[in-house]
Amino acid sequence: MIPFFTTVRLGVVVLAAGEGTRMRSALPKVLHPLCGRPLIGHILAAVDALQPAIGTIVLASDALDTVRARFGDTYRYVVQSERLGTGHATLQARSIMVNQCDDALVLVGDAPLIRSATLQRLVALRREQNALVALLSFTADPPTGYGRVIRDAEGNVTAIVEERDATDTQRAVTEVNSGILCFDAAWMWPALDRIQRSPVKGEYYLTDLVALAIADHGIGAVQALRADDPSETLGVNDRVQLAQAEHVLRLRLLDALMRSGVTVVDPAATYVDVDVVVGQDTTLLPGTMLRGATRVGARCTIGPHTSLIDTIVADDAHVRYTLAEGVVIPAHAVIGPFAHLRGAQHAVDEVYQA
Repeated sequence: MIPFFTTVRLGVVVLAAGEGTRMRSALPKVLHPLCGRPLIGHILAAVDALQPAIGTIVLASDALDTVRARFGDTYRYVVQSERLGTGHATLQARSIMVNQCDDALVLVGDAPLIRSATLQRLVALRREQNALVALLSFTADPPTGYGRVIRDAEGNVTAIVEERDATDTQRAVTEVNSGILCFDAAWMWPALDRIQRSPVKGEYYLTDLVALAIADHGIGAVQALRADDPSETLGVNDRVQLAQAEHVLRLRLLDALMRSGVTVVDPAATYVDVDVVVGQDTTLLPGTMLRGATRVGARCTIGPHTSLIDTIVADDAHVRYTLAEGVVIPAHAVIGPFAHLRGAQHAVDEVYQA
C-alpha cells in the first residue's frame, strides 16, 4: 500500500480510558466484541490504513495489559489514572508524541464504525485549509446530548457549544460534534495547557481548543467536515448501542459481500464477522453465521441454519444445518443436516456424503 501521507507525519491518539459503567460488565468497554473484533480494534483498523508515523492509546489501568497483549507493540500505551476529561486524556500522550508528528488525529475509543476514508478526508481538510483544528461533524435529529457546531452567516465555524451552555437558538442546531478531531500538532500540544477546568464537572474538554484556535488565528482556523454517513459517528456506551452498531456493521459487511458476487438470501437473518472471506457465486441461506477466521470458497451453499467458526470450506461444498468449529471441509462435500464438527479433519470425513 502506498502511504497516504508521504512527507507530513501523522500521529494518532485514541482516547479509550472511559469507565464504561453503562455496559454493566467486568470486561473493559473497548474490548467488547463487535462482528468478531473488539470495539477498539475496528478503530485501529481504520487508523492503520492511513499508516500513521506514531499512535498512542490512552487507557484505564485495568485495560492496559489486556489491550497491549491483544494489539502488541505497534502502538504506544499510556494510562489516564484520573478521568478528568478528553483534554486531560489527550495530554497523557504528549510526552510520547510531541515533536513526533505534524498532525494529531484524536479519536474516541467507543466509535467503532468510522471509516478510514473519512479520517483521510478530515486530515486532508486540515492541511488544505492550513487550519489549526478540523473536526468531524454530523447531523443529528434530535441533537440531544451533543455539542452544537455553530457557524456564522458565511458558514465558518465559530464555536462548539456544549448543550448545557447553549441558548435556545443554539440548541436547535442539528450539526453536532462527533468527538473526532485533527490538530496542527505543533500548536495543539502547548495549547492543551491553556484549557481551563470546567466549573460544572471539573474536567478539561478537548473541544475548548476550538475557541482557543479561533482566538489565536481568527475565523478559518477551525474547519468542520460533515460526515456523509452519520452512522460512522455512532458511539457505544451500553449494550443497546452495541447491538445497534452490530446491525449497522453487519449490513455493511453483507453489502460488500453481495457486491463482490455472493448471494445473501436474507440479510436480516445472516451474520458475518469482519474477517470472514466468502468466494464468488456462493449462496448464504437464512440462519447462516460465519464467525472468526472462517473462509468459504466459491460456488458453495451455506445454510440454512448453519454456524461456521474458524472453519475453511473449499469450493463447491454444501453445508446445511451444521455447527462446525475449527475444521476444514473439502471441495464438493455435502455436510449435514444436523452435523456437529469440531477441530479434527476425520470428523468431516465421517459425514462427507458427496
